[in-house]
Amino acid sequence: MPLVNTLTASQKARLHLLNLIISSPQGSRLPGEREIAQDCKVARMTIRRAIDQLIQEQKLERRVGSGTFITYTPIIHKFRLKSFTEEMTSLGLKPSSKLLIFEYVKADAIKSSLLNVPIGSVLLKFSRLRLAEGVVLGVETIFLPNAYFPGIKEEDLNGSLYSLLQERYGIQIINANTSFSASIPSQELADQLEIQKNRACLELEMTDLDQNGRIIMLAKCVYIGNQYKLNLSFDTV
Repeated sequence: MPLVNTLTASQKARLHLLNLIISSPQGSRLPGEREIAQDCKVARMTIRRAIDQLIQEQKLERRVGSGTFITYTPIIHKFRLKSFTEEMTSLGLKPSSKLLIFEYVKADAIKSSLLNVPIGSVLLKFSRLRLAEGVVLGVETIFLPNAYFPGIKEEDLNGSLYSLLQERYGIQIINANTSFSASIPSQELADQLEIQKNRACLELEMTDLDQNGRIIMLAKCVYIGNQYKLNLSFDTV
């Protein structure tokens, strides 16, 4: 069943407004309440209450005689090693996930080399849609050696993967080698992200190391370009 069919009118209004906020430039003016209510198919008063709540959260600003304007800024990723769940929570946002793929595959030559496991080793592959406040931010695809993490089930992947690995398997992620680039999504990925195919995205590829210096995870994360920013700092040697 589509998610939108399970939402209350208030939830639909909030989700619609958050999508407007995140997909529009900071400082831009929202459409009128009547127009938003028609697009969202809820009562105008429901839209007004949702706007009032977002004003309290400092995502919107009402200017007398001018309308309602966006004060929201894109999520800034301060490049420290945090799980998505931890990062969104620290920003005061409610994280959630939707599992897209959960399957076991055999390591090819490239993944075998990156993970330092024999060719043909069983890997758990899963992809998750990552959301904050119900708004899609990106898709992550993970590969884990099954020999290191046996018994992971689909329902285990609703929360923080880092917490799961530490609490169940005693594995702490302490370092990650990361590369990032701009990319244009495939049609399948664009559909998952609910964006146009020509929309720019930020793509991160990571190899995660545990407390023993062992590479235990490969990750590819694709975020919608105008919803996610990297904040990097460099020190001189």
